[in-house]
Amino acid sequence: MLCELECGPRAPEAGVAVTSPVLEKLQNLLDELRPLDAGTVATYIPELGRADPNWFGISVVTSDGHVFEVGESRKEFTIQSISKPFVFGMALEERGREAVMGHVGVEPSGNAFNSVVVDDTNRPFNPMVNAGAIVTTGLIARSDPDHALDRVLDVFGRLAGRELSIDEAVYQSETATGDRNRALGYLMKSFGVLDGDVDIAVDLYFKQCSLLVTARDVAVMGATLANRGVNPITGRRAIAEEYVANVLSVMSTCGMYDYAGEWGYRVGLPAKSGVAGGVVAVLPGQFGIGVYSPPLDAKGNSVRALEVCRRLATDFALHPLRYQPRVAAAVRRTLRGHEARSNRVRPPAADRYLSERASCIAVYELEGDLYFGSMERVFRRIAADLDSVRFVVLDCKRVTSVDSAARSILLALEAELAAVDRSLALSYVRAESLVYDQLEELHARGVPAYPDTDEALEACEDVLLAEADHAGAVPAAVLASQELLAGLSAAELLAIELVTELQPVSAGDVIVRTGDVADAMYFVLEGSVSVRVPLANGRSRRLSTLGAGVAFGEMAILDDQPRSADIVADEDGALARLSVADLHEVAFEHPNLAATLYRNLSVALSRRLRSANEQVRALEE
Repeated sequence: MLCELECGPRAPEAGVAVTSPVLEKLQNLLDELRPLDAGTVATYIPELGRADPNWFGISVVTSDGHVFEVGESRKEFTIQSISKPFVFGMALEERGREAVMGHVGVEPSGNAFNSVVVDDTNRPFNPMVNAGAIVTTGLIARSDPDHALDRVLDVFGRLAGRELSIDEAVYQSETATGDRNRALGYLMKSFGVLDGDVDIAVDLYFKQCSLLVTARDVAVMGATLANRGVNPITGRRAIAEEYVANVLSVMSTCGMYDYAGEWGYRVGLPAKSGVAGGVVAVLPGQFGIGVYSPPLDAKGNSVRALEVCRRLATDFALHPLRYQPRVAAAVRRTLRGHEARSNRVRPPAADRYLSERASCIAVYELEGDLYFGSMERVFRRIAADLDSVRFVVLDCKRVTSVDSAARSILLALEAELAAVDRSLALSYVRAESLVYDQLEELHARGVPAYPDTDEALEACEDVLLAEADHAGAVPAAVLASQELLAGLSAAELLAIELVTELQPVSAGDVIVRTGDVADAMYFVLEGSVSVRVPLANGRSRRLSTLGAGVAFGEMAILDDQPRSADIVADEDGALARLSVADLHEVAFEHPNLAATLYRNLSVALSRRLRSANEQVRALEE
């Protein structure tokens, strides 16, 4: 259990951390799938056969550059066919769509990656099979043969966010055993679709396949595609945005070879595998996945990597043909408790205490549809604040729906907050709403749902005040405890007491109605009352709540305008009613009384105005 932070009367603490549900999911998948012993390590390139079948690493990189990784995510392996979609993107940039389409198609072949098949125009079916990849590499090589490798290294370095190198042993092994690929190159040359020198194109193809990467690198490359061609970690563009959709389209239809159809049905994420055991998968706008595990199935795809992607897509509802809005900033605004105080009007001591301590209350205003990508960012945002936050309020006023993936992250958030002694609350979640129903599991765990953020803030403030030794004390049920009567002499206070009328109230009693004559002021001795404005739909909106020690209706001593709001008792309590006529008589007999009363009224109004101004400034920032 991590220690608590300083908030209210608690002891100082630091370093509060929670575990991301994404990271926890990846770790669970790593532990669960590592014993899976299906598949065999590729040996047709002899150097690949040296890989340990137990190596297993997973990484997920979001489109805003956050990295999750577990296992051997930094273990280097050769990129192999994962290079193909990115070289295709390079060819599109250098030669244009129409020129590239004249050399290679974009249709699934339904055959193995090294098949000798072409379409009815003698083009390779797509750039994801070896024949098509050699043709697109040939397009790169022909543009500038002497610097083609430098261009490949530059682009792949920008994709991965670091300088990559070639595994010379694998390159030599590919060169020594690559007769089939050379044959494919010469066949494509004979068909007129491979430009330039065959040996140069095939040699560059061997080198691009021999680039050393890690699962993390591959995930960053996928995230770069998810981020419209810009590396989300370095901020450097790697692929022109106009061609990213073309690359992802071919990955979707052809990236998993003759398993592409079932992959599209079960997982749906644009993806590409490599025979060294790597897989890249992309959810546009959200993240890239990189997995490394050497054992392959009969189709040449990593067994564990396929299962990782399938489980992530299923458990987090990630299939791209499912509605996936673009990831935006789901947190519209964050406010702390000293910036956005509740409308509960409290005695000065309590007000000062909360001004100093309420910053540990944090309100996160959410908006839009909550799903995996948006809720994962919300989780990170909250986790980053926990050193100084004790109460987390999620304002759902602008939330339209919460899908199953977002709900699982919310449940994980609640559990993680509870583990570090933080509390979670929801606001603007009404019992008859869709969002309320979608958050049923949170309600079952006891997470409170308030009709508005004001009430949520008040509940958090009440907890802080309840822990205070003095500020949280309820003023005595006597007029001498009233802030508006502070400073009166004993004789002046006695004169006020003689003309006030004790008025017991029950919860729900309407004490003042909108439009009533303003002929009296009231002091709250016990319980609390709320100031409410009637709305057109039959409901009312709470403007403020007043507890013991606070007066209301005091504006009646300044003018005789009709009441502008309803005053309703929140609970059983007691009031002291002072009519304006009686007050004027007492003030005539005690000349200093009026001056003291007006001074106290001015101070109270000034304090409330300053608080309102601070909140307005906070809302504008």
